[in-house]
Amino acid sequence: MPNMRDMSFATFNLLNLQIPGGLTYSNKAPYPDDAVGRQAYGDKIDWIARQVRRLDADVIAFQELWSVQALQEVFMQAELENDYDLIARSAPGKGKPQVALAVRKDRHGDSIVVGEGEWIEAFPENFSFDKLRESSGAEEEITVTVNNFSRPVLHVKIQPQGRSPKPPEISIYVAHLKSKGPARISFAAPQPKVLRHHAKIATSAVSHIRRIMEAAAIRAMLDGVMKAEDEDEISPVVVLGDLNDDTQSVTNELLSDQPSYRVAEKSRAGRTSDKGLYAADRLQQYRSSRHVYYTHIYKHKLESLDHILVSEEFYDHSIKRFWSFRELEVYNDHLNRESFEEEGASDHGLVRAHFDWNPMPEEDDDD
Repeated sequence: MPNMRDMSFATFNLLNLQIPGGLTYSNKAPYPDDAVGRQAYGDKIDWIARQVRRLDADVIAFQELWSVQALQEVFMQAELENDYDLIARSAPGKGKPQVALAVRKDRHGDSIVVGEGEWIEAFPENFSFDKLRESSGAEEEITVTVNNFSRPVLHVKIQPQGRSPKPPEISIYVAHLKSKGPARISFAAPQPKVLRHHAKIATSAVSHIRRIMEAAAIRAMLDGVMKAEDEDEISPVVVLGDLNDDTQSVTNELLSDQPSYRVAEKSRAGRTSDKGLYAADRLQQYRSSRHVYYTHIYKHKLESLDHILVSEEFYDHSIKRFWSFRELEVYNDHLNRESFEEEGASDHGLVRAHFDWNPMPEEDDDD
């Protein structure tokens, strides 16, 4: 029988969920406010609602949301509007999609969300790369002026249900990092030389630079909340979302702080990692003899862009463990052109990870 303290997390890229007549990236609405557009929109709402019910997760992170009304309609269509709290906001303008979170209420119908959700737009105040100089090798100064997220990061705290013992609060971060696609750069005069001679390379490089800086900024934020001063302190953290890069990419290794995984019984690896984040897909790899994990297809290449990262409180071998990893599921059968053109499906796979309440036993002080 499941424990009420068990937790499941999921991430879901909505592929530009917008109401009929609403804009996303251009002046052409993806769903015109006419009979055809409203029918296509209804199909999309129905498809997303079915996936939300299929996920059946306690916490669901969403990306590419443009309209709160549309997300509310999803949960009404799924008949789950009274079961979840939605922490969401509509896009403030064209070209500015938002992330959101759905948190299941407890068995009494009470909210487990603590306080208000916070959308973080700016990098930490003390996180700037201004006139950095390497001490050996290259002699050039390095200045990077990126200081805001391309899509704001959502931070929400939750208090899982249960009293004896009471689970700790969990900090949830929902992110949608800059994609690997070429950046939209102005070619207006005066035009930099690099755009005149290497425009394609420049627009791609800018995307990668921005994504690296966004990952680094999140890491800087996490360093401020994930405790390392006292070995008894805990700070459960979960990072969810479309990180637009593979698990072992430079981006995600920077964000995760590369904690040690325990792969041998006698190893002490993973006993503690105060600031590290464990990738749920890698936890699944250590459990399964057959592992196929992809959430996106680009030019016939299978990519893993959507991730669930958890702190040591969710890692089986940590001395600060409160939950143990049970399983990871990836729903990606819909990743074909017909599905998202005909049904309004997402062009990303859906990822769900389940963790069982399983606190580390207290040590016996008796000899």
